[in-house]
Amino acid sequence: MKEEGITQQYMKKKLIIAIILVLTLSGAGTVAYRSYALEKEWEKQEAIHVSAVETARKMEEAQNKKVIAEWQEKVYPGVSVMGEDLSGMTLPEVKNLLETKILEAVKTNALTVVVKDREFTLNLGDLDPVLDAQSLAENIVSIGKNLDEAEKLQRIYTKTLEEVEVQYTYSEEKLIAYVKSIASEINVNAKNATIKKSGDGFTVTEHQTGMVLEEEKLVASLKEVLPKLEPGAKLEASLVIDEPKVTSDALKMIDGRLSTFTTNYSTSAAGRKHNVGFAASLINGTVLMPGETFSYNAEIGPVTLRAGFKNAGVIIGDKIEDGVGGGLCQVSSTLYQAALHSNMGIEQRRNHSMAVAYLKPGMDAVVYGPYLDLKFKNNYPNPVYIQAYGDNNNLSVSIYGHQADLGGYSYKVFSETTSVLQPTIKKVEDNTLFVGEEVVEKKPVTGYTSKTYRQTIKDGKVVKTEVISQDSYKKVDGVIRVGTKAKPAAPEAPAPEAPAPEAPTDPATAPNG
Repeated sequence: MKEEGITQQYMKKKLIIAIILVLTLSGAGTVAYRSYALEKEWEKQEAIHVSAVETARKMEEAQNKKVIAEWQEKVYPGVSVMGEDLSGMTLPEVKNLLETKILEAVKTNALTVVVKDREFTLNLGDLDPVLDAQSLAENIVSIGKNLDEAEKLQRIYTKTLEEVEVQYTYSEEKLIAYVKSIASEINVNAKNATIKKSGDGFTVTEHQTGMVLEEEKLVASLKEVLPKLEPGAKLEASLVIDEPKVTSDALKMIDGRLSTFTTNYSTSAAGRKHNVGFAASLINGTVLMPGETFSYNAEIGPVTLRAGFKNAGVIIGDKIEDGVGGGLCQVSSTLYQAALHSNMGIEQRRNHSMAVAYLKPGMDAVVYGPYLDLKFKNNYPNPVYIQAYGDNNNLSVSIYGHQADLGGYSYKVFSETTSVLQPTIKKVEDNTLFVGEEVVEKKPVTGYTSKTYRQTIKDGKVVKTEVISQDSYKKVDGVIRVGTKAKPAAPEAPAPEAPAPEAPTDPATAPNG
C-alpha cells in the first residue's frame, strides 16, 4: 500500500511536471511567435522607411536638377558689374545692360593726372572705349557653371557675391595724344648752346637745362590704372631733367681749324651756282658732337623747287640732263675732302658714275637722296663745327674742332689714275640734216680707274699711308649725227625790170615859164 501510495505520488508529480512542461512550451511558442511577428513588422517598417527616404532623395535630386536647369541660362545670384546686380539675368539681358548702362558708366568714368601743382582730367569717353558685350556677357553667364552640383546649389541658395571686372578696349593713339597734350603744357625743353664763327674766333651762347614729362612712364601707368575703373582715381606723373645735347662748355673746346678744302665753280651756269651756294648755306654751322654721325642728305633736306633749289645739269645715266638740284654733288664732294683731311670716320661714300670736272678721279662723293648719301662720324672726344660758303667762284668747306685732338698729326689726301678709257665717236647718217650739218647727240666722256690714298703726317714725316678707295668711272662713247639730205639749188636771180616811160606834160597844167 505504501509503495502504491509512493507510486501514485510519483505519477502525480510526473503529471504535474508534464502539465507544467506543456504550459511552459505553450508560452514559449507564443513568445517566439510574437518575436517573429515583431521582426517581420520591423522589416516592413524599415522597408517603408527606406522607400520613403529613397523617394525623398529622388524628389530632392529632381528638384535640385530642376533648380540648376532653371539657372543654367541665367546669371547666378550675387554676380555684379560696376555695382549693378545681374542675378537671374539672361544672356540677352546682360548684353543689353553692358551695351547701354555699363558702357555709359565706363565713358563717364574719369581720373586725374597730377603733375607737380597742376591737375589734368582724363575722361574715359575721350578714349573711345569699346566693350565686347557679347563675349563679356557669355563669361558672366558662365560663372559657376563648371562647378559640381553641390557647389552650384550653394552658389544659388547662398548668393555668393562676386564683382566682375569690366574688360574694355580704348584708343591707344588717343591716350598717347592725351599724354602729349599734358607734355605740351608742362615741358620746359632744354636749349642747346650755339656757336657761330665770328672773325678769327667763335661766339658761343650758353645752354639751358629743362624739365620734361616722362611720357612713356605715364602712358604705362595709365594703362595699368584704366582697367580698374576706380572713380576719382588720381595718378602722380613724374618729371625728369632734360639735359641739352650741346653744352656751352663743349662748344668752347672748339679752338681752331682741323681742315679746309676748296673747289671752283666759276664757269657754272646761274642755276648751278645758286644750288652750290644754297646747299653750302644749309650745312654751314652744323655741329657734330663726339660719336655723332653726319648725314649730308639729312642736313640738305628735300631737293625740290619749293625748297629753294633750281634746275641745273645733273648726271642721269650716261648723259648730263637738266634736273632740280644740279651742283649738290660738288658741295658733298668738297665736304668729303674736308672730312678726309681732318680724319673723320667715313661711313658712307660713293663716286660718280662718270668723272667730274671739279675734282680728280677718286676724290668725289655722289649724293642722291635717299639712296646715295655721304656720312661720316666724329671720332674725336670734342665737338666739331662745319663752315661752308660759296662766292659764285669758289666753294670752301672747313672743319673746326679742338686742335689738340689731332695729336700733332696732319693728313694729306691724293689720288692716282690707274687707267684711262678713251671713248670712241660714232657718226650716224641723218637724212633730216643737210649735207655738211652735224649735231652732237651724245658727248664723249673719258673713263678712268683710280686709287685714292691718305697719308698721316707727324713732324713733317709720313708715318702712315692707307688706301681710301679704288674707283672706276665709265667712259661714254660719243654719237654725232651727220646730215645726208641734199641742199636745194639756189634760185636764179630775176632779170631787172625796164624803167616805165614818162607821162607827157599837160600844157594846161604846166607852170608858167
